[in-house]
Amino acid sequence: MSYVIYERKDHIAYITLNRPERLNALSRELMQQLRDAENNFAQDDDAWVAIFTGAGERAFCAGLDLKEAAERGREGQVILPGKAPGPIEHAKPTIAAINGICYGGGFELVQRCDIRICSENATFAMAEVKVGLMPVTGLFTLPRLIGQGNAMWLILSGEPIDAKEAYRIGLVTRVVPIAELMPTAISMAETICGNSPLGVRAARKVVKLGSEVPMDYGRRLAASLIDSVWGSEDAKEAAAAFAEKRKPVWKMR
Repeated sequence: MSYVIYERKDHIAYITLNRPERLNALSRELMQQLRDAENNFAQDDDAWVAIFTGAGERAFCAGLDLKEAAERGREGQVILPGKAPGPIEHAKPTIAAINGICYGGGFELVQRCDIRICSENATFAMAEVKVGLMPVTGLFTLPRLIGQGNAMWLILSGEPIDAKEAYRIGLVTRVVPIAELMPTAISMAETICGNSPLGVRAARKVVKLGSEVPMDYGRRLAASLIDSVWGSEDAKEAAAAFAEKRKPVWKMR
């Protein structure tokens, strides 16, 4: 069964968690299929932006499938469904379109995305401590997104926040009615796809680098990458297209 659906239309990839009857909870099979889908996106040269979402209106992802975890525990196995998946390395931007419940590992998944938008019924929680566990990747990503104080409360309390609070603390950039969630995500992805892929990917890389190292050091590390974009064929094509009042044709070189 396909617990994760990977599709591509034009330059946009759609990665959908597909266990709506279980609130798209992270089972062993779903996590493996999710990693496969992310690999497909990374290796698909015609996929420039990915949108992650969850099937149904009730949940993006409820986190770890605790019923499956309990069964493994009764059998003397470890609780986690295999090694927790780390991010797949690629240069392409990602958007999380978050509908409904977004807890635990599902919350950690959207933290890895570059842009997050959510529906008005979305709720977020790092609830691992409530079930005898602790976050895996969110310990590192969440403080960088919303600051240590806000992150500490969510991580240590396990309490949920609603879409309005998520927007207030900068976790998401937009909150929309659920009927407008995917159209909004698609519109944002199309906007990004209309821009220079070289510039988009280089800018994404530099922003991430800048969040990890001191600013002066980051500038020195990024200088050659910035120069390569400014001196690219696509930069010359963009200038010519502007002068000729047409859309540029990106060659990604």
